[in-house]
Amino acid sequence: MSTTSSDLERVRELLPYLTHRERADLDRLLASAPRWLPLPGPQAQAFSTPADITGFGGAAGGGKSALGVGLALTQHRKSIIFRQNGTELTGVIDEITRVVGSRDGFNGSDRIWRVDGRQIELGSFPNPGDETKYQGRDHDLIVYDEASNMRESAVRFLMGWLRTTRPGQRCRVLLTFNPPTTTEGRWVTAFFAPWLDRKHPRPAKPGELRWYAMVDGKEVEVADGAPFRHGEDVVKPISRTFIPSRVRDNPYLMGTGYMA
Repeated sequence: MSTTSSDLERVRELLPYLTHRERADLDRLLASAPRWLPLPGPQAQAFSTPADITGFGGAAGGGKSALGVGLALTQHRKSIIFRQNGTELTGVIDEITRVVGSRDGFNGSDRIWRVDGRQIELGSFPNPGDETKYQGRDHDLIVYDEASNMRESAVRFLMGWLRTTRPGQRCRVLLTFNPPTTTEGRWVTAFFAPWLDRKHPRPAKPGELRWYAMVDGKEVEVADGAPFRHGEDVVKPISRTFIPSRVRDNPYLMGTGYMA
């Protein structure tokens, strides 16, 4: 949730009526406020979930791209936000600009934004094999914006570089998406099957954590996040969740005709 132009106009109207002390208090409050706060409801739930991998969305207008930008600007130090095609990154750039207030710190040729000691890289992999360009480049936040338009193999490949050398820094993956419109995009339904597959034998509630591990090259669901030994290896399960969001959860779009 970022400040809108109407919010700023209202503040300007009230400023002449504030005392000197009230203005000083307002200055201190604004100086300590984060650049971005999540909307109450699903966006806030996705923002605060402890899941290693979070799916968010399921419909247009639920604040999906904004969540990825907000996490990168407030919770992480080295992030990368992917779209399938580079031309689609314009919307992400516009969202960051809206929150930050300018394009200061943005290197257009490298598609890297540096602000408040944080680095936000923008990437794309339209063709098979393009994902290898990002091989070996660690990030503590990886966002796949509109993941249902992406290749599952590329998404899983790039998750391998979710890591950090910064003590105490949390690492996580965010996948935002609308319902798949192609056969190739249906992998997201299988990836989040407990939440999205109505025929799943053990369905999960929105925000509920489930744990998965790779065993003999195959992903399996396990009971919890406790590490276990498999042969000579110690396997650490990864938590996953899905949180649905709709346009009705986004007050900034309600009443604008976006739903129609």
